[in-house]
Amino acid sequence: MRIAYVLSAFPSTSETFILHQIVGAVQADHQVDIHAYKVSGHVKHPALAANQLLNHVYYRPTVPTTIWLRLLKTSSLMLALLLLDTRRCFGLLGLWKATRFSEWLELFFLAWPLRGGKKYDVIHAHFGSNGLMAVRLRQAGFLQGNIVTSFHGFDANVVPNMLGKDYYRVLFEHGDAFVVSSKFIGHKLSQLACPKHKIRRIPVGIDVNDWSFQQRSGWQGDAPMVLSVGRLTEVKGFTYAVTAMAKVRHVFADVQYQIVGDGDLKESLLAQAKALHLDDCIHFLGKNNQAELDTLYQQSDLFIMPSIRAHDGAEEGQGMVLFEAQASGLAVIATDTGGIIESLPVGSSLISEKDSDALAAKIITQLQTLKTQGYDGHHGRDFVKENFDIDKLNQQTLLFYRELI
Repeated sequence: MRIAYVLSAFPSTSETFILHQIVGAVQADHQVDIHAYKVSGHVKHPALAANQLLNHVYYRPTVPTTIWLRLLKTSSLMLALLLLDTRRCFGLLGLWKATRFSEWLELFFLAWPLRGGKKYDVIHAHFGSNGLMAVRLRQAGFLQGNIVTSFHGFDANVVPNMLGKDYYRVLFEHGDAFVVSSKFIGHKLSQLACPKHKIRRIPVGIDVNDWSFQQRSGWQGDAPMVLSVGRLTEVKGFTYAVTAMAKVRHVFADVQYQIVGDGDLKESLLAQAKALHLDDCIHFLGKNNQAELDTLYQQSDLFIMPSIRAHDGAEEGQGMVLFEAQASGLAVIATDTGGIIESLPVGSSLISEKDSDALAAKIITQLQTLKTQGYDGHHGRDFVKENFDIDKLNQQTLLFYRELI
């Protein structure tokens, strides 16, 4: 098959699951092109060179940040396309009434690497906005092929609140299929009037072998170690975890809580920890690479994910760090929000979001049990390997492509 991936950024430090999916297609001997807006972060991944992926990336021209420069550059691209690809350029010009003005301007930047037209069996766009642009480019004739759009969370939960419930109307009408990582996201799309028969659930997965397994017969050290991984944003609920740790410390005076990640709430969380006299208990580690994370998972006794539904509507679509923690043999505590329940074995006990007392009580109980009885993490690792193995999910995705053509 000839497959195109339409992405916001490639390669991206925060979207390695997309890289794994593309590598899976290349290693299955499919022809792959990648259409991306930009490079995100300084990514050095062995799969990039091993599969020569950067030789198959088409980047759009850089979009100026100021409106006047953007209009000027759009005009020059428009004139160039009129000369080099007249019919398709008129197709873009004809979309101006049906498209938001800023997105209409964006189309000329996206169309430039596609001049002359590109034909594929499947065009897989990640995130709803990229799917919408792919549909517009197909309407203008720059792309040919079945368009699959993957929704991951923010695009289904937050974007419709910002841009209107009908923002994806054209995408749902003209897109060929929609992939969701959880039933939760699938339900969100149905609420936005996406036809149910076009929705397919294929979770995002991990390579379990990337994470070292550690059997726990007690605490890993003299003091209990609790770990969280996630961006320091409202939806992650870390403010409730900080409050909970103040209560946990009444029982375990030497408990340590490490948070991996960065974000807009770092300063407020630091201030909260200081106000609760937890400076020597809570540690904000910033961003860590995979090797550093693997070590932290091995050193920790308990993983907590205190996510909430944020004011802007954001919720966890799936919670991939839960897979990493379980693959490492860690006991997990999580809140009942978004698609988290689908990322844990059946029968897992979740706590209500924003309930610091319940979170503290659960942490205390789990640490006490762990100290006296240990924890057998094989069940969690086996669950992840059976349901969220990246190779199996890549095969599912490729079979799904076959169904469309």
